[in-house]
Amino acid sequence: MRENLAGMRLIKAWMRKEYEEERFAAANDALMERTMSVLRLVETITPVLLIVMNTAIVAVLLFGRHHIEAGTASAGQVVAVINYATRTTAALSMFTFITMAFSRARASAARLAELLEAPGERHGADAGGGPAVQRGEIRFEHVSFRYPDSELDALSDVSFVIRPHETAAILGATGAGKSTLLQLIPRLYEPSGGRVLIDGVDVREFSAEQLRTAVRFVPQEVLLFSGTVADNLRFGKMTATMEEIVQAARDAQIHETITRFPDGYDARIGQKGVNLSGGQKQRLSIARALVGQPRVLLLDDSTSALDAETEAKLLAALRKYACTTVIVTQKVSTAMAADTILLLEDGRLIAQGSHEQLLATSDLYRRIVATQEGKKGSVDVTTA
Repeated sequence: MRENLAGMRLIKAWMRKEYEEERFAAANDALMERTMSVLRLVETITPVLLIVMNTAIVAVLLFGRHHIEAGTASAGQVVAVINYATRTTAALSMFTFITMAFSRARASAARLAELLEAPGERHGADAGGGPAVQRGEIRFEHVSFRYPDSELDALSDVSFVIRPHETAAILGATGAGKSTLLQLIPRLYEPSGGRVLIDGVDVREFSAEQLRTAVRFVPQEVLLFSGTVADNLRFGKMTATMEEIVQAARDAQIHETITRFPDGYDARIGQKGVNLSGGQKQRLSIARALVGQPRVLLLDDSTSALDAETEAKLLAALRKYACTTVIVTQKVSTAMAADTILLLEDGRLIAQGSHEQLLATSDLYRRIVATQEGKKGSVDVTTA
């Protein structure tokens, strides 16, 4: 049901209403059959227990009568035995319900145990103590990463340096490890091997608060919260002034759009931003990151829904910030605007350099450029 409600537009667009109705009906019927079979079993057990209990009481009365007539037992003893038998049978009848409760509790406990036994986040220095991010230099030293229960490395022996205040683009095919690499910088993942350093300091030495205040991450899947536009932009810095919010919105190329809302920055955003377009949500998410004046800005394919002109203005505005910017992108046009390009393939860094340098040295980069320019052959290594 939740899946169908979330994907309602896709279902309508693909005319799959009947198919989803049949799928829901099949799942609902299967659940109904299992529920009915369980209820039948419960309803069958209850009368059987009652028959057994009453048969036992009749047998006690019969045997008790003979013992009373023989003088080997009194009426009070027979009544006591019946009372004990009734209480014992009632307790046994509850055993079925207790078993069902324990089965449900066991399944829930297994899920809770999996969550509670998961390794917690490793903390560096205490909040307010330890080093602080100043310049924003990013260095990877032989970094590898493997997801739990995976037999293959998502990243393997990756090493590079991004100098302070540079703009770096990460380019590569789907599944090359671009997003994984980006999420190692704010320690959303821990590397399996090697070190990730900012300003020459291992990211594990920073406190989580200091690191993630200085390093702002804009994820691939934009998430906006129910509330006003201003509330969402203040999410990373609750003390931000209105001037800071407006400036961040201008730089993210979303200010004019916000001013066209009936209530401006006080306009309400629906759950997950359902009343906004993809490009508007992406720009709001970038503006939210800019409000905190980060030292490092990480954009995980966060300009994919923007047109070329808006994206160019956004990238130019980001140059005004004293921060190191790392952009995961599939667009060569975006990569060309960067100071350095990291080219990933199957979790390995195969080339790093400017657009012109990679055109001259990397076959893969030339193929990517040729594909996006709509050419079938190779491209000229010289640029206009």
